Amino acid sequence: MTRRILLIGLCWACTAAALADSHHAKTRPQGKASERYKLHLAPPPVAGKTLTLDTVLQSAIESFPAMIAAARRQDAAAGGKLAAEGGFDTSVKLLQRSSVLGAYQNENFDIGFEQPTAIWGTTFFGGYRRGVGKYPIYEEKSETGYAGEVRAGVIIPLWRNRTIDRRRANLAQAEINQLIASHDYDVQLLELQRIAAQRYWDWVLAGRRVAIAQDLLNIAEQRDQGLRTRIASGDLPPIEATENQRSILERRERVVAAERLLQQTAIQLSLYLRTPDGEPQLPAPEDLPDHFPEPEVPTRRELTAAIDEALNRRPELKRLEQQRKHAEVERDMARNQRSPGVDLALSGAQDFGPSRTVFDTNFSFVNRTEMYAAITVDLPVQQRVADGNIMTAEANLQRIAADYQLASDRIAAEVKDSRSALEAAAKRLGLARQQLIMARELEDGERTRFEVGDSNLMFVNQRELASGDAAISGADALNAFFKSMADFKYALGEILSPDPHHKQ
Repeated sequence: MTRRILLIGLCWACTAAALADSHHAKTRPQGKASERYKLHLAPPPVAGKTLTLDTVLQSAIESFPAMIAAARRQDAAAGGKLAAEGGFDTSVKLLQRSSVLGAYQNENFDIGFEQPTAIWGTTFFGGYRRGVGKYPIYEEKSETGYAGEVRAGVIIPLWRNRTIDRRRANLAQAEINQLIASHDYDVQLLELQRIAAQRYWDWVLAGRRVAIAQDLLNIAEQRDQGLRTRIASGDLPPIEATENQRSILERRERVVAAERLLQQTAIQLSLYLRTPDGEPQLPAPEDLPDHFPEPEVPTRRELTAAIDEALNRRPELKRLEQQRKHAEVERDMARNQRSPGVDLALSGAQDFGPSRTVFDTNFSFVNRTEMYAAITVDLPVQQRVADGNIMTAEANLQRIAADYQLASDRIAAEVKDSRSALEAAAKRLGLARQQLIMARELEDGERTRFEVGDSNLMFVNQRELASGDAAISGADALNAFFKSMADFKYALGEILSPDPHHKQ
């Protein structure tokens, strides 16, 4: 019995009405309802002709504007990290000064560099300068040996800026921003897969509705002439022809409504099915699959395990976790600014060559070797900037904690709801298949009664429409199952289709 139900379920997208049977060959339908149903066990779609969900997803990932925007945010985050790394770039300064008028004629050339590092906030510096000529006594330090002076030194923070400073904070936050952008991309990708899958299955369902409605119309139209022949021979009353004409009009109206629904779902699907240039591409009716695929019910897992899996996978929580780290860096930086600034500076300089030219009467070969050690203390008095930044960072941390709790609760609720919907859809699927079997049997039985004169065409039409409605109900159940599956995978945070352009 189970095998029979599964086989019948494969054909739900097939037509739902039975061909009327009569003792005249040309009005004889193409077999019983169950036999006609089997005729629609179509082979798998030909590759390249049928539009698949994977094709829609890949198209959306490559060209959907929200995904392009998310990818650009990743690029912007990468640019931000590069800019933060620039805080540790070497800076070089150059000075050339000449005295053009005055009692003291001299020339000065100075080139220096500064190299900040992430090692305890240490900064290295050094350079070369050359000062020759005559200087007043208060400016004698500008004078160097004739070959110039080389200098070098280091500044080491001992308190403030030792564990963290603005450069290191910016770099840490820039790296976190890259992770945030990556998780934001995953959020967009996960939502895209869910919505695109729902739009695709709605389009497939609309296609099955058109096929079922058209098949019902074909049945009524094919038997019309046969009925007229039987009426002319006196085998049937004329009202049967009128009943069939009424049925044809009703079924034509169903076809028009089904075709409108197909156009509507195709337009909605075109938002995700795009050309390489990003233009929406309207799928054609010829692109429809012949039937829904056979559903595969996932292995049942414990609810607690499913929720834990979702909490570990969902990118929204990962994004909030990185936002928390970003706020913690800002808080640590603000606390750092409350500490006194105590910096140790060590430097040295060495002159080369005589201190005067050989043409100077005060010619001297005195070389100067200098070593310096200094302590700089910066004591903040008012702490309003630091305190305000700490308050802001602490408030952000509390806000993120609340957002994290809310997101976790929402994800747990989504897992519960989507799993419940999936289980209900699976049960509905089984019931709809049984309903379809019974509707087919009633259709065949009513046609048999009509053949022997125990029924009329009105009841046959009702059975045919009931059989068609059962087929539509089955297609609806399949649609609900696949959409519920998409929601369940979304709730679990499963990425359905890998993106080669996704930046980790």
